[in-house]
Amino acid sequence: MDHRRCGDTLVVRDLAIGAGRPKICVPLTGRTEEEILAELSAPGLSPADLVEWRADYYDHVSEPASVLHMLRIIRESLGDRPLLFTFRTQAEGGEAAITADAYERLLTDAAASGLIDLADLELFAGDTLSSEGEAFCRRLTDNLHTAGVPVVMSSHDFAGTPALEELLRRLRRMQDLGADILKIAVMPRTDANVLTLLTATQQMRDGGARRPLITMAMADRGVVSRVAGGFFGSAVTFGSAARASAPGQMEAGRLRTLVDLLYENR
Repeated sequence: MDHRRCGDTLVVRDLAIGAGRPKICVPLTGRTEEEILAELSAPGLSPADLVEWRADYYDHVSEPASVLHMLRIIRESLGDRPLLFTFRTQAEGGEAAITADAYERLLTDAAASGLIDLADLELFAGDTLSSEGEAFCRRLTDNLHTAGVPVVMSSHDFAGTPALEELLRRLRRMQDLGADILKIAVMPRTDANVLTLLTATQQMRDGGARRPLITMAMADRGVVSRVAGGFFGSAVTFGSAARASAPGQMEAGRLRTLVDLLYENR
C-alpha cells in the first residue's frame, strides 16, 4: 500500500493525514451490493477525502468471497482516494456480531487483498471479543503492518465521556501498541464533556503525540467537535453521504463547507 510517515503526519496515497485542514471521511453503510453501488455513485460522496467501508453493515460480511468482491468494486470506484476498512463491533456501536477469530481473519484478509489503505482496529477488541486483551491488538497490528496496511486504532464510548486522564491513557496506549492513527469517539452528556474531549485532543497533540489523532464527541451536543476539532488537533472528521454511521454525523457537503470556511483564513 502507498503510504509513508512524515513526523506526526501519515501520507496515504497522496493524502496527508495530520497536515493542513482536517480531512473528511465518508462512510459506506449499504447492506447490499446495490445499496453500496448507489452510495458510490451518489453526489454526497464527492466531498470525501477518504472513504470508510463499514463492513459490519454489509449483509454478506461473513462470506469472504463476497467481501473481496465488494472491496474490488469499491476500490475501483474510489480511484486515488484512500479506503479505510472497518468492522465496528457491537460492543462499540456496530451492526453485527462477530467472534474474535472471524474479526481477526476479516481484517487480515482485507489487508492481504491489497485493496485497502487503512484498517480500523478497536483498542478493546481483545477484551470484548476474546480473553487475550492487548496481546490480541498487538498481534493483529503487527499482522496488518506486515501486509503494508496502517492501523487506525479506535475506542468508542456510547455510554458517556471518560475522564480526561482516561482519554489520554487510551490515546497513549494506542500509540504504544503501534497504531498509525489514534481515534477516540465519546458520547457527551454535558457541554463540559465536549470540552473534556477537546482538551484531551489538544493535550495529546501538544504533549508528545507522534501519530495523527481523530477525536469526536457524538450526537447533537458534539457537533462542534466535528466541525472545529481540527483546531485542537483532530486530523479527520466524518460526514455522511447517505445513512450516518454514528450519532451527530452531518451531511458531508455541509461539513466540507463549514470546515473550509473555518480554515480559509488559518
